[in-house]
Amino acid sequence: MKFRTLKYHIRQGVSGLFKNRLMSLAAIATVMACVFILIISLCIVENISYILDQLETKIGISVFISDQSSDKDVSFIEQKLKEISHISEVKYISKEAALEWGRKNFNGKEFLEGLEEDNPFPRSFDLVIDSAENQRVVIEEIEKIRREFEEQFISKNVEENFKNSINSPKSTEKNDAVVSEDTTVQLEVNDSSKDSDGISLEEHKKAEISAIGNDGYEYRGIYKISAPQSAADSLAAIKNTVRIISLVLIVVMGIISTSIIINTIKLTVLLRKNEINIMKYVGATDKFIRGPFIVEGLFIGVIGAVIPCIISWFSYDELISIINQDVSVVKRLFEFSPSVEIFSFIIPIALLFGGGLGALGSITSVRKHLKV
Repeated sequence: MKFRTLKYHIRQGVSGLFKNRLMSLAAIATVMACVFILIISLCIVENISYILDQLETKIGISVFISDQSSDKDVSFIEQKLKEISHISEVKYISKEAALEWGRKNFNGKEFLEGLEEDNPFPRSFDLVIDSAENQRVVIEEIEKIRREFEEQFISKNVEENFKNSINSPKSTEKNDAVVSEDTTVQLEVNDSSKDSDGISLEEHKKAEISAIGNDGYEYRGIYKISAPQSAADSLAAIKNTVRIISLVLIVVMGIISTSIIINTIKLTVLLRKNEINIMKYVGATDKFIRGPFIVEGLFIGVIGAVIPCIISWFSYDELISIINQDVSVVKRLFEFSPSVEIFSFIIPIALLFGGGLGALGSITSVRKHLKV
């Protein structure tokens, strides 16, 4: 398209807005109403999703460490936890920090005084996951770390005990070693070595490892994993439901808005039916005739989208401020999505929605009158 032709279409499109002021205002008002409803729907959906994301960070996982674990063991477990995907934060809580937390939060906290030397609180890790939907996967990975640690712990202890057993004076006599009453002979220990009862090192390991997880088994590493699974499942289900409802709502709103805007623009085009017919009879092409109406429809759609975007932005900030002031409990429980963040994606959607519907309404309305 030549620049001169484009300039003509823009000039005629803008001129058409003022020539048919009443119908143009009616079309703009219709677009504004539809965009307002769209913005309100998107704000509600986005804030629900934002609040659910905040609740997800509070539904974390607590991993409690046995007192039998050394500081080196705790570091090993911490490193393994940080390697798990979907965990966004790993926070270590020492026994001292846990005791201090208990003093601040427990009723009748005087019974916790003087327990520095005999601290009943365990060491633990607080884990923050990126989504409640991934909680089961994370717990499965933690269970693997838990078992890996227990197997290593058992293997190490069994080897030490087995070595002491076969190196004892009684065992060395059975191995034809000449020893004095107070002397032991150091023997090489391997998986095929056997103790005084004829049981090999490998058999001892298998027997001990097979007991992991049985009733009465005492974990030496991660002895407890605390996770509100039902709450996480409910939260994930709510998020999925909100996504589906929001998608259906936006599609329905789009269909209704399209129908309303197209019918409104049809009225503006109908008033100029004779103008279209004259241009058609003098030899103007369909593309040339359609151009000014498309420009006019774009202006109607964009103006009808810009105004509600500006009003909604300022109204949103004011509404959130009123809610936070008048309903203080809301501010303590969660926060609403910041206006900059929420409108950074709503405004482009609203402009495309309004401008697109305006242009589409013009194209479909003019097409009927081009058939002469």
